[in-house]
Amino acid sequence: MILGIEGSFRLEMGWVFPTHKDFKLVTFDEAKRYDMNNVDAFIQTNVLGRIKNKMIDQHNFIESTGKPRIVVEQAVFRKGIDFDNPYYYYYKVGLNHFTYNEGKFYNHNSPGDRWKKIQKEQDIEIKPWRNNDYDDSQYILFLLQNPLDTSLNPLIDRGEEYDKWIIKIIRQIRQITSKKIRVRLHPRFQDRFNKDILVQENVEISENYAGWNKTNGGQSLYDDLQKAWCCVTFSSNAATEAVCEGVPVINLDNSSFSFPVSYHTLDVLNEVNLRCDFDRTQWLHDCAYTQWTLNEINSGIVHKRLLDGYRA
Repeated sequence: MILGIEGSFRLEMGWVFPTHKDFKLVTFDEAKRYDMNNVDAFIQTNVLGRIKNKMIDQHNFIESTGKPRIVVEQAVFRKGIDFDNPYYYYYKVGLNHFTYNEGKFYNHNSPGDRWKKIQKEQDIEIKPWRNNDYDDSQYILFLLQNPLDTSLNPLIDRGEEYDKWIIKIIRQIRQITSKKIRVRLHPRFQDRFNKDILVQENVEISENYAGWNKTNGGQSLYDDLQKAWCCVTFSSNAATEAVCEGVPVINLDNSSFSFPVSYHTLDVLNEVNLRCDFDRTQWLHDCAYTQWTLNEINSGIVHKRLLDGYRA
């Protein structure tokens, strides 16, 4: 039996609970009365946030049981995806977490079949690395994230505030290079972010937000990537799209799924040409085996794969 607890599995956010016979959605009170000997795992959406943590009691209860957690989150590849059509959408499904460094996906050295399917469905083109010398028409694109998102948990755990971290990184870049910096705010927070703190740092602020939705940046992201010499981010999934576009990426946290095909230090910004040569083939194959359709989840193959890996 795999239990989902109302609240920790967030139906109100548009997530659809699996219909496979092994899954059961219960209230928190019902979950506390269950004999854990009859429970194989729990299923939840996302993990407990450091800022938004309304479901802290449910999450703490799940962790206290010692049972594995199947964690559902937004997919790595989501180009053109309509979140309002759950049977078309892909879900990232991992064990105990959804990030690259903390989640278990049992996807090492995966074959290329799923990637070919996803690539065709989403019309994803893998472009050659953009290994050109920097010129004044280009910029370093700083990809910001939702400041309330759980993807920033590692930063908060280090005692840092995201707004202050952004300014710290801009100033560190300035110490290394005089290359232009363009900041791309998270589209959902473009009107709620204090842009004054960025203006004072003499950076460009992107105004490209047309076509974004709650799963991806849409055409506006590709507009920003067009003149990007490289991208810098904490762990934004937009970096995955940059990698596919051939734009070199600097990930500053290893929770990012593009971490294996990116640089990890700002020091490389001193170069005129990054000479990026990361092989993306196996990375694409492995990432494709982290995301599944609702029909695949309902068939039982996904949780069986994860729990078999956990027990092995």
